[in-house]
Amino acid sequence: KIAILTSLVCGHQVDFEEIHTEGITEITAVDIRYAKAMNRAVKLLATSRKAGDSYYAIVAPFLLTNKHPLYNVNDVFNAIFVRGNVLGEAMFYGQGAGKLPTASAVVADIVDIAKHLHRYIMTFWSSRKLELVDYKLGAGRYFFRTSDSEAAVEAAFGAVEFIHLPDVPGEMGVLTGKMTESEYEEKSKKLEHVIKMIRAE
Repeated sequence: KIAILTSLVCGHQVDFEEIHTEGITEITAVDIRYAKAMNRAVKLLATSRKAGDSYYAIVAPFLLTNKHPLYNVNDVFNAIFVRGNVLGEAMFYGQGAGKLPTASAVVADIVDIAKHLHRYIMTFWSSRKLELVDYKLGAGRYFFRTSDSEAAVEAAFGAVEFIHLPDVPGEMGVLTGKMTESEYEEKSKKLEHVIKMIRAE
């Protein structure tokens, strides 16, 4: 889906097999408890962002704050959150599963085709493949669990937010400032025991 949407935005073919993809199978109950302690929720997001003359895309779990528009998207509902230079922020929300919503979308497409029979509709799309930028160059915040000391974490990452769960001894949660994923990986190598990392918005 994010390959199709990116293709529509940039006007070029996007190969979905080149998009870095992670699922939710590694998310644990402890991760969810940390998320609740931070007033956040774990959501599987397909993200595409402009980077210079190209785009980078990734599918992975993210921690969203309770003020983010996608925070309350649950069950069979899907949403597309768009941020544009002129438009600002906008979200398109609705049911994305089930026979009736699917049938409605198919019928709408057929009606649109019938209305434009024997007409050429101007589109700005090229079959030339878009070379995606490495997703690790994208900037964001990162939450990770570690059994290292606060001093070791601050020495590696600078100013961060610490999250402690009283009934989860021997570890803590850390929310970093904004940085690229490459920078996060370099800084995290200075620590001895990183248990889990989840990207954060």
